[in-house]
This record gives sequence, C-alpha cells and structure tokens, in this order.
Amino acid sequence: MKGFLLSVIALGVILLVLNFGYYQEWFRVKPLQYWSDFLKEKDDTVGEYTVRAQRYGITYTISMRVLYAIRKKNITHAVILFEPNSYYRDSLHIYPNVHAPEPAVFYYYTGLEGVWTNSPHVNKANFLLRISRNGAALDTIRSPQQLQEILARYKKYPPIL
Repeated sequence: MKGFLLSVIALGVILLVLNFGYYQEWFRVKPLQYWSDFLKEKDDTVGEYTVRAQRYGITYTISMRVLYAIRKKNITHAVILFEPNSYYRDSLHIYPNVHAPEPAVFYYYTGLEGVWTNSPHVNKANFLLRISRNGAALDTIRSPQQLQEILARYKKYPPIL
C-alpha cells in the first residue's frame, strides 16, 4: 500500500510540473509534437525518401541528389567542395531558404566527404557543388589550377553556417 501511495504522489507531482511554467511549453513542443507527427506519418503512404526530405529539408534533398549523381557516374572517391553560404547570402540572396550542407551533415547523409573553401583538406576536392535559384549542379574539378581559380573566386565569401 505504501508503494502504491508513493507512486500516485510521484505521478501527481510529475503531472503538476508538466502543466505549469517552462515544462508545460517544453512538453507541448517536444513529446506531444513528436506524438502528433508520429500519428500523421504512420498513416502516410509516401516513401521513406519523401518522409526524410520533409523532415530534414533542403539539405537532405541536395545531399541525396549529389549522392545519386556520384553513383550514376561510378566515382569511387569523390570529395565535394561546397560554395560558402555567405556567397548565397551576399551574391545570390537565397541564403535563408537554400544553403549548402555542412560537411559533417553531408557525410552523415551520404557517406561522401565534403569540404568548405577554408578546409585544410580543400586540395583533395574533385567536384564543386553549385547551387543557384534554378537548382544544383555538380561540376568536375579537373586540375589543381582550376581548384585555385575556384578558391580565388570565393575568397571574399567566408564560410558560415
């Protein structure tokens, strides 16, 4: 009886904490939002790719398209150079909506290595991912001179998140 009474009191305290103040907002945003998303997604008939694209956004979509293009070309060791996000912000004015993935996130999604223009391993890059208002393009970097020209073009745009 004592254990049951303590369990009821503990449950009551937890419910009080979750219904007031900061934890009320947290409970509504985190667990309840997860539960409503789960109920919506479990009945959805779209494929796994579409669910992930909706959940992870444009970064996931761009990463998967790059992976598809690399697999289609049968490239064994591709290192992708990303344009700086400040280039999208300052030059193309598309930054808040479209941005290049972080190299770590890109590797997580695709298993491919990616580098930014200020990376110590930028000399290993053999492809350039260009993103514009019309879509994304994957260009081959054919020589170290071409890579240096690309890096010089983006010198005034520092990489940002």
